[in-house]
Amino acid sequence: MQNIHPPAGALVRRLWPTDRDAVVTLFRGLDPGSRFDRFMGAVSEAAAAAYAARAVSAEGLIVGAFTDGLLRGVGELRPAGLSREAELAFAVAPGHRGRGFGAALGARLTQAARNGGTRRLHLRCLSGNRPMRALAKRLGADFATGSREIHAVLALSPPTAFSLWSEGVGNLLDVAAAASTTWPVLPVA
Repeated sequence: MQNIHPPAGALVRRLWPTDRDAVVTLFRGLDPGSRFDRFMGAVSEAAAAAYAARAVSAEGLIVGAFTDGLLRGVGELRPAGLSREAELAFAVAPGHRGRGFGAALGARLTQAARNGGTRRLHLRCLSGNRPMRALAKRLGADFATGSREIHAVLALSPPTAFSLWSEGVGNLLDVAAAASTTWPVLPVA
């Protein structure tokens, strides 16, 4: 996988339970076609919001991409049932797609999976979901094509001392970034 950086002016960080409302707002803002692509079938706005409310505390990891203080996209890393395997899923707000948010979220999740001992990542999407197929290709995944669904698999190498260090520093910065949004702003006298 190539070195992928967030788009200019974007912050990619781990999401916490305190980010729940922002995640729900993002999922509520998905149009019906985007929800269909994300969940691989028809899902109501209410069902997408209910899913989002649980996503920040579900098993695995969820990261978000922010611009102008607003959550623009999320990436999820969830256990796939087999040890050392996991699944990735993404949602990016309409109007913010095609800017590299998915790739930045995917790179962050791939690093976390690799450092956590995961050896294979799975990405599934409908065959007509071209942006997701392009993202899987950008992340370096191999494809298996079905009639309705694409199954992409990304084989991960073992962690290195540098990848572990890099993720540790990133996690410290995540905590600081998340905390700074809740700090009170004091008026300057």
